[in-house]
Amino acid sequence: MSDNDADSTVEADTVGGRMLQYWNERKERLEHDFAIAAWALCIMPEVRADVAARMTGHHREAIERVINKLYKNSEEDIDEVINDFWKQFKHWQKKTGKYAVNEGRWHVLEVKTGASHIWHEMYSLPYYERLGHVACRTTSKQTGIGPAERAWSALSHLKKDKRANLSGDKVEKQAILYTTALIADAKIKQNAMEKIDSMNKDSMWGDDDAK
Repeated sequence: MSDNDADSTVEADTVGGRMLQYWNERKERLEHDFAIAAWALCIMPEVRADVAARMTGHHREAIERVINKLYKNSEEDIDEVINDFWKQFKHWQKKTGKYAVNEGRWHVLEVKTGASHIWHEMYSLPYYERLGHVACRTTSKQTGIGPAERAWSALSHLKKDKRANLSGDKVEKQAILYTTALIADAKIKQNAMEKIDSMNKDSMWGDDDAK
């Protein structure tokens, strides 16, 4: 190994060490109970495989805390609710019961795009009320760091030059309006790309898929 290769390895190890340090410092806030539940109930195949390989008792305890919160005002026996959920979760993991009725539902557009809450609304909630209730309410939330990054991007766009001294309340309101407009615009573009007659080179669905 040359000196340059050795230096590159040391630098990579140093960067990797820093990344691990940064992750550990933020892990508790990012790996919260709702994020764990959303991970466990995500419809995407690669995430399902990850859940099957790595899910532990720690994750199950986190999901049970979520169930307790979602059923906090319910008159139902929470122990029975949790017991029913895990029975239904077993069917979800192994694709048995009602999940085995039609294999095609595991290959629909919502699976490819990761729209887990929509998938669960159609294929879990009508048959498995406990799992469907939890899944629709956890997988529909943005649980990653993406929203924080978008919020910071909006803030840096708004608070600059002569607007650098905007008060906290004003910049918060403007950032919400700005970000909401961007999200709405992105949804319009996404819907256009998902149309069957879309001619966009980045379209997600086209005439070839309909053959």
